[in-house]
Amino acid sequence: MTETATLPADWRVKLPAFEGPLDLLLHLVRINEVEVTDIPVALICDQFQAYLGLMEELNLDIAAEYVYEAAFLIHLKSKLLLPATKDEHGEEEDPREDLVERLLEYRKLKNAAQSLAEIHGVRRGIWTRPEEKLSAGDEDTVDLSEVSLYDLLGALKSVLVRYDREHPPTLYLSAESFATRDQFERLVDLLGAGRPVDLLDDLGGRSCRAEAIAAFLAVLELSRLNLIRLHQTANRQVLMYRTDRQLEAHELEAIIG
Repeated sequence: MTETATLPADWRVKLPAFEGPLDLLLHLVRINEVEVTDIPVALICDQFQAYLGLMEELNLDIAAEYVYEAAFLIHLKSKLLLPATKDEHGEEEDPREDLVERLLEYRKLKNAAQSLAEIHGVRRGIWTRPEEKLSAGDEDTVDLSEVSLYDLLGALKSVLVRYDREHPPTLYLSAESFATRDQFERLVDLLGAGRPVDLLDDLGGRSCRAEAIAAFLAVLELSRLNLIRLHQTANRQVLMYRTDRQLEAHELEAIIG
């Protein structure tokens, strides 16, 4: 693949063993185990965008051709959502045809370049180093010939996703506050119906410990102001009764929340 002559030199990138976005597309075709002639555009487009996003996170330079290819895939994805158009012979046109032809041509050129490189290496008498064992006692060797930069990026992405899943952000919950004055007004309204209220049942029906404490303080304040009277029955129930005394406005204002 030739580089764009007008592209600034600092925009051009050469990844180890890979050249440009078509290489990335072929890589995605390979790992998804699909045919070049039947590309699932939506899936490939999303994965292509994910790789570019990961490159940006790693502060890797992304050439303009990558950005162009990403825009082309998005455009192609949108075209596939529209009703199919027909050519002059009445057959449905496949919007993927141009992309498929470019990938097939690129793969052909890449395979030819690899073959020429192997021949050139043989002619120069360059042979691969013999496999070395990790240690004297190890029988297995490590073969990295099939590991590409995109494989490494994919592995890193899976690690980052797993880390985010296993280390969720700290969740801060603001503590609920219950004002004594609110409980005071609630009990005044509740007892205003003229029926006695079981103190223990009322406290037990509060939503939490803090609300029960606020309600108990309100009961003490009501008793102090002689707005209620408390009576304990034979079965140890504590009943609250409303007295005839009326609540003064300044008394309510004096109650601190």
